[in-house]
Amino acid sequence: MKTPENQRAKVQEIYNEDSKFYVTSSFHSASSSLTRCVEILNPSKGILLDIATGGGHVAIKMSEHCDLIIASDLTRGMLESTREHATNKKIQNMYFLRTDSESISISDSSLDYVSVRIASHHFSKISSFVEEVFRVLKPGGKFIFVDNICPEEETEAELYNTFERKRDPSHNICLSMPKLNKIFLNSGFKILHTEKIKKKMDFPEWVDRPHINEKIIFELENLLSNSSLTLKKWLNPRTEKGKLFFDEIEGLILAEKPTH
Repeated sequence: MKTPENQRAKVQEIYNEDSKFYVTSSFHSASSSLTRCVEILNPSKGILLDIATGGGHVAIKMSEHCDLIIASDLTRGMLESTREHATNKKIQNMYFLRTDSESISISDSSLDYVSVRIASHHFSKISSFVEEVFRVLKPGGKFIFVDNICPEEETEAELYNTFERKRDPSHNICLSMPKLNKIFLNSGFKILHTEKIKKKMDFPEWVDRPHINEKIIFELENLLSNSSLTLKKWLNPRTEKGKLFFDEIEGLILAEKPTH
């Protein structure tokens, strides 16, 4: 079990190396959950903090609708890639903040919106992160959350997370939708909307990262083809025109900090 410090170190090691991947990755730049983030949150002016901004895709989309965007990340390399991406897009209302998702360097009750997408599975403790988001939001502020989710059965959930860690050692844990909902409610949030989004994954693109070698690719293919029936139904591995594909399920949650 990694300590929070080890988890943060592993995230920075992997993502300083892979930062350019997250700007160009179709899973991050073109999946339907990116559009749904904006549609469901529907921000109007105000200040939005995008946590673990990665390639900056959510931050850039939200910049059209908000007065100010703060794109934050723990990893310096990711922020540099995001800054370059935003500059290329001629974004004028974006600032950059290097901060930890579980200890956000922003004062209490100061933000109108917070977003996080396909990132919380890297955090050492998702409940601590959600509590921090609650702290920095103004009363009535809204939080849009998207991340991969796992099956509800504990054994299947662990198999799924083993599969993810094999590909990315900085992966900590994906949770099921019921567990995420419980964390949000325990942190004081009111849940306004939830949905699940199926994302088609191109296996060769998914494993095309600097730290992945042929041995890891072989082991991942083996895990996909020899997974349990439940996990196989969840991931739906298949070959189309000679190429391997599978599915990820993303959970989307829109939550609000109550005004009283």
